[in-house]
Amino acid sequence: MNSKVMFNKPFNSSSFELQSKRLPNGLVGKLLSKGKVFPFAIATETISTAAVKDFPPSAMRKAEKDKIKPLFWNEEELFQESFSMWSQIYFMFSALVRVFLFLFLPLFYILLFVGLAFGEGGWDERKQDFYDVTLYIFIPLLIPYLHYKLVSQGYFFLAPFLRSKPLFRLNRTEGTVTLYKDNGEVNFTHPFIEFDCVLMSSPTAQGHLNYVLTLAHRYNNYSVGVPLHTLIGSNQMVAEYHRLWNMIQRYMDVSQPMPDIMVLEPSRSRDAITEAHDKCIKRPTRYWRDMSDEEFSETIEKIRQEQEENPSFGHVLNIFKDD
Repeated sequence: MNSKVMFNKPFNSSSFELQSKRLPNGLVGKLLSKGKVFPFAIATETISTAAVKDFPPSAMRKAEKDKIKPLFWNEEELFQESFSMWSQIYFMFSALVRVFLFLFLPLFYILLFVGLAFGEGGWDERKQDFYDVTLYIFIPLLIPYLHYKLVSQGYFFLAPFLRSKPLFRLNRTEGTVTLYKDNGEVNFTHPFIEFDCVLMSSPTAQGHLNYVLTLAHRYNNYSVGVPLHTLIGSNQMVAEYHRLWNMIQRYMDVSQPMPDIMVLEPSRSRDAITEAHDKCIKRPTRYWRDMSDEEFSETIEKIRQEQEENPSFGHVLNIFKDD
């Protein structure tokens, strides 16, 4: 089912239209009966360290040099993509190739030459094995490994099947949330305030809990929701999902400066509220980007420890009408 937004009005925590509490059946009803609803609240400066720790300054500097593909998060939108099925197969195959090349084949050659040095029969009895393994295993595996290395260096034209597909989009300037279908078409688009943020958990075979953080539209019986947990994975502590929701609300709330994280740093001067805030506190323009990767990791760890003592979000907002 497609849905078009009839107006574009950014989310503002200090001025918003009160919402109906009407809860349909379908996905929202199921999620609310099994999961925990995270409230809308006045977002604080708390960030999800799990969402930002794997994007160090070196990666940021490399991304800034790439003029072809823009950053996935800026002052206008957060655009999340996912790998296709072929991408997953490719990366699994590449991992197996590396295991054979760097573990099993070196072990074979070591045993071969140990036998040559200390065993009987000499080279004549072993050369056929050497030629067969080199010709029919080593060289065929070397080709996909070199392809993987080239793709990893940015030569994506060598692997057009790895093209990612859109997953969801959060638009700060319009205050909307968009979910995409597997074929890249829009599934639905609705105002941010019309979604319930729900955390669900399920046990793994090992007894651990996996979490799913979903934005479910409150007023339509869609069978799918917006998977926010893809930003941090499914095996974080519950508090980290609270922090992620806080960070998302902070980003979508145009009455507040954007979250102070690496990927959004180049965009801060292009957002009026954020720019004014940074000038007021005299924040360095390249606070994150001028760090070394080691300094970045230490700073993120310090923030993580400090946040354990603080609430994940601020004053809870009542976004609903009194029935």
